[in-house]
Amino acid sequence: MRAHASAAPKRAVSTEPRVTVVVLAAGKGVRMNSRLPKVLHPVAGRPMLLWSMAAARALDPARTLVVVNPTQDGVQAVLNGEGQTVAQSKALGTGHALAQVAAAHRTAGPVVVLYADAPLLRGETLAALLAEHEKSRAAVTLLTADLENPRGYGRIVRARNGAVRDIIEEKDATGEQKGIREVNSGVYVFSGRELWPALAKLENKNRAGEYYLTDIVRLIKGKVHTWPVEDRNEILGINDRRQLAEAERVMRQRILDGLMTSGVTIADPATTFIDADVHIGRDTVVLPFSLISGESTIGEDCVIGPFAQIRDSIIGEACRIERAHVDQSTLAQNVHVGPFSRLRPGSVLDDGVRVGTHAEIKNSHIGAGTAIAHFSAVLDSDVGANANIGAGTVTANFDGVDKHRTEIGDRAQVGSDTILVAPVRVGEDAYTAAGSVITADVPAGSLAIERSEQKIVPGWTERRRGRRKREDST
Repeated sequence: MRAHASAAPKRAVSTEPRVTVVVLAAGKGVRMNSRLPKVLHPVAGRPMLLWSMAAARALDPARTLVVVNPTQDGVQAVLNGEGQTVAQSKALGTGHALAQVAAAHRTAGPVVVLYADAPLLRGETLAALLAEHEKSRAAVTLLTADLENPRGYGRIVRARNGAVRDIIEEKDATGEQKGIREVNSGVYVFSGRELWPALAKLENKNRAGEYYLTDIVRLIKGKVHTWPVEDRNEILGINDRRQLAEAERVMRQRILDGLMTSGVTIADPATTFIDADVHIGRDTVVLPFSLISGESTIGEDCVIGPFAQIRDSIIGEACRIERAHVDQSTLAQNVHVGPFSRLRPGSVLDDGVRVGTHAEIKNSHIGAGTAIAHFSAVLDSDVGANANIGAGTVTANFDGVDKHRTEIGDRAQVGSDTILVAPVRVGEDAYTAAGSVITADVPAGSLAIERSEQKIVPGWTERRRGRRKREDST
């Protein structure tokens, strides 16, 4: 690359048959108007960068290099040790980004280059492109597409004999060139032997003053081959929030199609949102306006929704989750969670648990067959099997300084409107009377009653009405 001191020094190119993948992830993403680096914006619950990394894994590469902007926080954490990062300290274009690859990694074998802001690219497409490249024995193979609206893409300029002559970025294209429908996707397979010498010849003689990777087509020695993508959505690059929403829509439909093919019923795909890392068993039904996100797993024969929200949770077989929120919780089999209830992180519900409407459970273990009635709040509790928690029960876990746990034994019967002030234990087969405030342990098989004696005032209503009449007459 001319007139740029940061280009890697020349060195003899090594010979290695396995592919090297370079993911370009250093873009500023100005049009996203966000403090979050563009490549970390999620699509179907997964950062865009990780979609590109997943596509790269389909090639079983010898190495994956990720070119990053060292000033952008969070990218290294998202990669979590996958791939090797390469810093691009100055944003001088895509060609300059590729030039930051160290000499030790400049192999003679295939070099696949793709962008981290193209989350819809499939690994199968990359593998087919690589196979086409090896078959054609070209110096470079471009993934292209024919678009009715090619705005924003570099145009493929061909000679009269059909050979690729150049790639013109839209900002540098003439009016005639802007009418070309064949576009460059930004995905390449190079012969490393031809790529690295050509890269050193790049210049920044364009309106942006950048080193365009697309100019390699004019500089590389050897055949330039193209391979059209079957699904045009795969080459959608994300530059703004509208394109992000479009990618989300396409990816969501892919996910739903895959689920329906595997035997899951999606009642209304248009109003169902399921992330990429969700797994759902056969014959489960997902009803409209449901959101299942994170790394959630749902078993077979469940009914989810409508209006259910499930995040990072494990749901066993034959469960019924109505319009409830389930967050970082684990449900065994045949669990029923009623409408408007909320399961907060750390909740574990064993087989056959029933949760009524408007109930809340947090950081609690609920034993098999136990019923938690409506308007109850079971917080930081350990509840045994086959117990009954009456409507309006509260386990008061916080004393103003610390949180404490409540223990409720097997087959215990907690009366409606009971307040259990933790730390406290209700033994097996014990009862609490409705409306009690329990502050001490209840032994097994006992009944606890804590409420003042009921007082009857005879004739109170007649006297009160008479007093009102006298007040109204004055």
